[in-house]
Amino acid sequence: MKRHVLLRSALAAALMTVLAFVAAPAAQACACGGFVAAEGADVAASTENVVLSWDGTTERVLLSMDALTDSTEAALLIPTPSPAEAALADTSVFSELEEVTAPEEVVEYTWWPDLGFGAGAAGAAPGADGAGVSVLDTKVLGDLEVSVLAADDADRLARWLDEHGYVMRDTLADALMPYVSEGWYYLAVRLTTEAENLSGALQPLDITFASDQMIYPMRLSAAAADSQHVRTYVFSDHRVQRTDETSSNGELDIWFAGEVAASQVTSDALVSIVAEHSYLTVQDHYFPDPESQIVSDFTFGRAASDTPYREQRYETRMREVMGIPAGPALTIIGMVVVLVGVLALSGLTRRRRRRLRLAAAAG
Repeated sequence: MKRHVLLRSALAAALMTVLAFVAAPAAQACACGGFVAAEGADVAASTENVVLSWDGTTERVLLSMDALTDSTEAALLIPTPSPAEAALADTSVFSELEEVTAPEEVVEYTWWPDLGFGAGAAGAAPGADGAGVSVLDTKVLGDLEVSVLAADDADRLARWLDEHGYVMRDTLADALMPYVSEGWYYLAVRLTTEAENLSGALQPLDITFASDQMIYPMRLSAAAADSQHVRTYVFSDHRVQRTDETSSNGELDIWFAGEVAASQVTSDALVSIVAEHSYLTVQDHYFPDPESQIVSDFTFGRAASDTPYREQRYETRMREVMGIPAGPALTIIGMVVVLVGVLALSGLTRRRRRRLRLAAAAG
């Protein structure tokens, strides 16, 4: 399951990185892959979320992203350690995860209004297709054409893409070299549509591939010209932590950690993942300077403890008495009670003294 999630992450990242290096206006790289667009087009990914799970031999990756482009045709290139399989994922996957991991609403009550004296509350046919590049499989998923590629040379892979109408910049070909030397494969997802362009949320992908560890390909994003943000949803048997060299760079923050009940999810993908791995760890990683900060793929290991964590959002509410802030209202009521008591006591004292004078006069 983890491998499936990782694959999806890799696909998303690869697509984003390729897009960033299209021979067109600069596009933004993202995660482990990149977009490759038709020559003269511009594609960028604005957001990306990825779900990762791994069962010890197979990784599963669920990938969601938005695209910004003026093109009706583009491709996502994702490196994977072994040939990958791809399918369409439920569109509800990430909206469900947002609900499951949403910050806990904590209500704090105050008796006094803020008077400004302190801080306020915070809120193709399979086979060879060009020298050095082999197309292992091709299938159509709705508006997506998915091909599994094997390449023994980054330059040849770039030329293959060029021959098929897509152009990578030299910097992206250079970034692919480590994957090529390690014998990785590539998932190329061609996006086609009848719409005027591909801008907007793309259909989530469900990717699986064999892997001997949970890994999230990120090295292509080191070529990104702009800052990068990645959110990973990692399902495992325990809370996980990052174990790669890149984890000490940029800004890494925990968003959520805890068990997810089967009753909290309904999409087929999440139901199957939670049935095998119910502990979810969500982390956000921001890179202001990807070139110097992204130096490895993401890898994950078991954390020291399974201590749960959830963001909290505080809301301050005013306690009221008859529509009036309780503090001032009760203070006024108290003062009135005291005043009435003082007046009553004063009246009793005067009446007692008068009776005493009358009694003395009568005696």
